[in-house]
Order: sequence, then structure tokens, then C-alpha cells
Amino acid sequence: MIHIESLTKQYPTKTLFSEAAAHLRPETRVGLVGRNGTGKTTLLRMIIGEDSPDDGTIRKRPWLRIGYLPQELDAPTDLTVLQAAHREQYPEHEAKRILSGLGFGEADWHRSLQTFSGGYRMRVALGHLLLSHPDVLLLDEPTNHLDKPTQAWFESFLLASKMTMLVISHDTKFLDRLTTHIWEIRHRQILEYRGNYRTFQAQRAQLDTQQAAAAQRQAKEVARVQKFVDRFRYKAAKAKQVQSRLKQLEKIKLLETQRDPKRLRFKFPQPAKSGIKVLDLDDVRKQYGDHVVYEGLRFSVECGQRVALVGENGAGKSTLLKMLAGVLPFEAGTRQEGHGVTLHYFAQHQAEILNPEHSILESLTEAAPQAETNYLRSTAGVFLFSGQDQKKPIKALSGGERNRVALARMLVEPANTLLLDEPTNHLDPTSVDVLTDALIDFQGTIVFISHDPVFLSRVATRVVEIEDGRVKDCLGDYEYYLWKRSQEFEALNAQEEPRTRTGPKTQKTRNASPATEAIPPSKKPTRRDMTKTINRLEKQVARSEEEITALEDRIKARAEELATPELYRDFPRWNELHQEHERWKEELDVLTNRWSTLSTELAELKDQLAKVG
Repeated sequence: MIHIESLTKQYPTKTLFSEAAAHLRPETRVGLVGRNGTGKTTLLRMIIGEDSPDDGTIRKRPWLRIGYLPQELDAPTDLTVLQAAHREQYPEHEAKRILSGLGFGEADWHRSLQTFSGGYRMRVALGHLLLSHPDVLLLDEPTNHLDKPTQAWFESFLLASKMTMLVISHDTKFLDRLTTHIWEIRHRQILEYRGNYRTFQAQRAQLDTQQAAAAQRQAKEVARVQKFVDRFRYKAAKAKQVQSRLKQLEKIKLLETQRDPKRLRFKFPQPAKSGIKVLDLDDVRKQYGDHVVYEGLRFSVECGQRVALVGENGAGKSTLLKMLAGVLPFEAGTRQEGHGVTLHYFAQHQAEILNPEHSILESLTEAAPQAETNYLRSTAGVFLFSGQDQKKPIKALSGGERNRVALARMLVEPANTLLLDEPTNHLDPTSVDVLTDALIDFQGTIVFISHDPVFLSRVATRVVEIEDGRVKDCLGDYEYYLWKRSQEFEALNAQEEPRTRTGPKTQKTRNASPATEAIPPSKKPTRRDMTKTINRLEKQVARSEEEITALEDRIKARAEELATPELYRDFPRWNELHQEHERWKEELDVLTNRWSTLSTELAELKDQLAKVG
């Protein structure tokens, strides 16, 4: 469908592609990966004609319809959500179906697009794109603004579609589930791999190992031949053999072990400590038009906490973060900063903060006007902007590069409180790991929003869930928060589902340790007592295995049901079944843990019985 031949693209300070080639085949789902700034977005823009190569060609099938979702959208129009989705080009009922899947309720359809956040406006653009059903779908970071239920629906839609896709994403799990092929931009070439992201990683590691081994073998052979030449170069008796060896060396095409570019490495400067109370919102009211987001909100942050704000998209996480940062006014209430507090706010959309006309160096100077130029240059170098690259304008940078500039601005003027809205968006996996390590080492206070579960697990020491304008505090890390939620779901299921198999007494026996209840502590267990307990435990283990098998079958059947095209057209029904599917998976974890406990007790009791003899 699309043939890329001898593609070359370069800028004054950087070459992105050099004689690169690739072929996008019909009905393939290709993940486009590579480090930040290697040219992923540029390649998509060249395919749709918004940019042009310096040399080479991109051949497309005649009458090919291409749909493109960029990283950033233009300023919103005064259209409603529904109008912006169908644009009088597609049936309204189809637009409503797609919008429902993307998380819009019926009350949202006739709201102005301008009243929504950037993430929701991106969803509307995605909805219009899906309605158009192009032959080729080009997506640049499509999951950045999707919560879990919406992303699950979106993945199901794409998997059921016959569209050919070329997708940029740093969400490796998303690529694992979706892609059939991977294109990697590496060393100015496009390398094609068959399989999903996990398969690509294994293939690339194997290829790198093979190339390194081949280069090492060749180097040894060249050294051996060169040693012979050096030893007998001036001996007439060996002249013919020396000449033969020299010709052999001339014909050898040396294999070069190409190294990946430098990796991002940095640490946040340790700032002066603030007072115990860092930020405080009291009795805050915030609304957009008639829509009230918060009423009587009370929220505070203390020194040294790393607070994660979680919740569905549209719940008000970014609104809360902006109010904490002091960049968003509110209708009522007060905001107070503690003693010695200095702030850095990292916006979800860097276009809101960075001046697109400034160069990288000018942007750093804006953040720290008193800093010396050499210091600013060295800081830019830490974030992999060196030499002439530092003069590139912000508007010419990729999303990942803009995020690196925003992080660099935080380093040139140290602060003891960081407010971060989706800081991992657009960053490649390696850069995310470096950022995570830097935040863990940071001694100040952090409040952040992220949809990345690994990032949340490693960074957060306190989790705040936001739902319907209410904040629910969890003084523990993200794993503790998930455990608490699973306990709440389990308690809810216990209330809703009738007790079919056992009465209250049996239930009590299940929750207690079977071995402990069977044998009174005052009485030393006899062989007969132990045998009875073993028999009882074996029955309970067998029953647990039956329950696990039955639940696994239900989960598998539901997963197949959720993947049917007919169901994802009815989003409310799909979402209801998806939520139940998630609860079943949590129940499976509980059952598996119980089976493991019973099996361990059974094994220990059998060992004791063997010793009794």
C-alpha cells in the first residue's frame, strides 16, 4: 500500500533518515518505535505530504485514503462534540456510537468543544477519524489521553477493524496487544520485524548479539592476517604470501558494531527544604460554565510526599493540579503555600507553557534569566541537545523532545515542589526509567498525574482518587491502593452475590486456617487427627481447583465476547461486561492465593505425618 524507497531526510544539525526503505502491507498493524527525536512523527508527516523528503520517494497506491491523528491539535472550534465528530459527513447515529465508546455520555454530545480539556478534544478528533474508516490509519500517541475502559474499547475496535495501521506509541503493552509488525528507526534506517513488541525486543537482542559476535570474529581474523603481514613483510621468501594476505585485507568489508546514541541521564538538584505544610486548598469551588467540578474541596500536601492523583478522565485531576500550581483561578475558597515553598509546574500539553518561537537555549534562559550561558548549554547537553541543536525552535521539536526541554527548565532553576501532569507522555521507555529514578531520589515534594501503572507503583507514596468532585485519600503506595480497591470489590461482591454453596458456618471455616480449626491447641495431634485434616484439606484444594477452572473459563469466554464487533457498538453494555470481567480477574487472584495457602498447609501436614511415622 505504501512503499518507502531510498528515503533521506536531514536538517542542518541532524540526519534522520539515510537511504531508508520500508513497505507497509495491507491489513498489517505496525508499531513505529525509536528513541525520542529519531524521526517517527516526521515519517508520518512525510507519508501524508505535510513534510517532504530530501531524497527518495514514498509511493502510495492510487486513491488511497489516509487518516492521521497528530500529537497536538489546533485550537478548538465552536462546534459541539457531536458536530465535530460527524462534521456533516457521516451518520449522526454512528458518531454517537463511536463517541459513547470513547467515553462521552449523552449529556456531552451537545456541549461546546471549547469546554473540554485537550485530552477530550483529542478523543473527538479520534472519533472523527474512526468514523471516516480510512484505508490506512496513522496514529501518533493515540493512548496518551485514554483511561483504561476507553483504551480497552479502542483496542477492541482496532483489532476488529480491517484497516492498515502505522502507530507511534511508547505504551509497550498497547503495542504488544495490537501490532503484527514493528518498524524501528535506528541508525537512520527503518528496520522491519515480524511480531508484536515483545517479539521485536527478543529479535533485536538476538540480532545485536549475532552482529557483535560476527564483528568480533572478523576483528580476530583481520588481526591474525595483519600479524602475518607485519612479520614477513620484508622477507623475500614470503613476498608472494604477504601480497596475497594484503589483497585479502583489502577485500574485507569491516563490520562495524554501531552503538546506540547517548542515553538521557540526570538528577534533580536537591533543593532547600520547605515547611511541613506545602500546599493547602480550603473550601474551594471550581466550575466551568454550569458544570461544577469541585464544591467545598479541602486538600493539602505535606513536605516529602509523592502524591499520585488517579481517577477516570474528566474527573478533575488536571484541574486540581492547576489550582495547586496557582495557574487556574477558582470561584470560591482559598489557596495557601507553606513556608519556603518553590514550585515547578509541568503541563500535560507543553504548548501551554513553552513559547514555540523560542529556541531551546532561549527557553532555558527564560526559566533562569540569571544563569550563565555555559551552565544553560551544559544543562541542555545533559538532555541530549548539543551544539547547533540548542538553537532549534520549540515548534520544530517532537513531543518527547519538548518534554525533555520542560524537564531541563526544572533543573536550571531548582524548586522543592514539583507538580507534574503526565510527565511520561511522549518519552521513550528508557527515558521514562531515567525520569522515574530521578524522582525517587528527589528529596522534595511531588504531586503528579499518570496513567502508567509501573511509574505509579515506583514513585507514589500517597494515592488520591478523584471521583465526582470528591477526593478519597489512601496513605500508602499504588500497590496498597490497588489492594484496598480489590478488597472493596470483594466485599461488594460478597453482598451482591447469593451464597449458593455454603452457609455462614462453612464460610467461617473457609476464612480460617483449616489445620488450626481441626486440631485444638491444647491437644497434641494424633496420626488419626492429622489424617482427617489431610483428607479435609485435599477436598478443599480440589474444590478450589474446580472454582479456579470454572472462573478461568468464564474469563476466557467473556474476553471473546468483548472482542465481538456487535458488542463494542453498544458501549454502555460493553463497559458493564468489561467491568465485570475485571472483577472476575480480581476474584481469580483471591482464589489462586487461597488455593496456594491450602496447598502449602497440605504439604506441611503431610510432612508432619511422615515424621510421626
